[in-house]
Amino acid sequence: MLSIVEILFVGLVALLWLPNLIDLVAAAAMGLKRFAGRASSTEARLIALPRLVFLVPAHNEEGLISQCARSLVGMDYPRDLRRIIVIADNSSDGTARLAREAGAECFERTDAVNRGKPHALAWAIAQLNLADVDACVIVDADTVVEQDFAHGLAALSPLDAIAAQAYIGTMNEWDNWLTRLAGVLARCRYEFTYLLRDEAGLNCPLTGNGMCIGRELLAKHGWQAFSLTENWELYARYTAEGVPIRFARGARLYTQQVRSMQQGQIQRSRWSAGRTWALREWGPRILQSTRTSVLNKFATLAELAALTPVMHLTAAAAVVAATLLLPSPAGWWIALAAIASLASPVIATTMVLVNHPQPATTLSAFARLPVYATWRVSVAARTLLLPDSGEWRKTERNAP
Repeated sequence: MLSIVEILFVGLVALLWLPNLIDLVAAAAMGLKRFAGRASSTEARLIALPRLVFLVPAHNEEGLISQCARSLVGMDYPRDLRRIIVIADNSSDGTARLAREAGAECFERTDAVNRGKPHALAWAIAQLNLADVDACVIVDADTVVEQDFAHGLAALSPLDAIAAQAYIGTMNEWDNWLTRLAGVLARCRYEFTYLLRDEAGLNCPLTGNGMCIGRELLAKHGWQAFSLTENWELYARYTAEGVPIRFARGARLYTQQVRSMQQGQIQRSRWSAGRTWALREWGPRILQSTRTSVLNKFATLAELAALTPVMHLTAAAAVVAATLLLPSPAGWWIALAAIASLASPVIATTMVLVNHPQPATTLSAFARLPVYATWRVSVAARTLLLPDSGEWRKTERNAP
């Protein structure tokens, strides 16, 4: 009979197994889909190109907005089928002027009470005539897009009743060990995890930047996500409502990653709190939903509950170290299960490194994982123990 301590460890290991279970469910769903003859096709379809509006929320982004706007304006896409709008949100610098100089439209907004990205997006969308567009695309100001970005989104047409997530690469991947690790994580996410989900017909998580939202979703209720992590809220909401969320693998953009742990503290804390909030608020509604499949429910709830890869590795190491001290055979089995829980992230990381443009230098960055893991644990502890003000705070970036 297991002791209370062993039961707690078994529960933690079950949580650690969520990434493996999600990937196993996705692989099984993909296999069934292909067996039934419904595999995704890469053949060109004769569908009219969608009308897209690109919204760039920007608060005092004069150091980055020019390159973002220029990349959007320079896309290889018919000009009569796109609009590029920068939302200068409570900006006191040259953001609006530089956006217009780069060729974008600019909406200027001043609201000292309703501050932050979600409110800026809601305000801008309310001014659009949604009958003139098929989808809105959210792009962060610290981003550049590839020239065929819009065509990558158009490949999923029709877009009017779905949501989609673009591929987000790391603009400054080679800056230091921290950005290299972030680059590996991004490659694992978009070249393995999200690709597998989409092939399986499961909803792809939304990540806030590069989100494409169909006209029908916005015309029905407008912009609905006002939490600190609007992406997790929308991911949970759309799953509960039965909205398909696709992965636009051909639509690539690149964003700046923070160059120091101090820069990333606010961002990581916000992400952790946002996932927990979305699971708490939307978990019951997802379970009760009759509009989505059981597999999609499980994958979404598991995604919201799962630890990040670094936290997963840290927790697995802690479980192994602790359970080996248990004076019973169960300790060994729990330790082995904790090690086995790393299978999916290890496989994804290995596949990424095999095809990586700079594998040796990037692999050396993993020597700093203990430092990074210690910092992530401290951020998670502060997020849980110290109540957040609920106010959106900007992550500091570096001008190119």
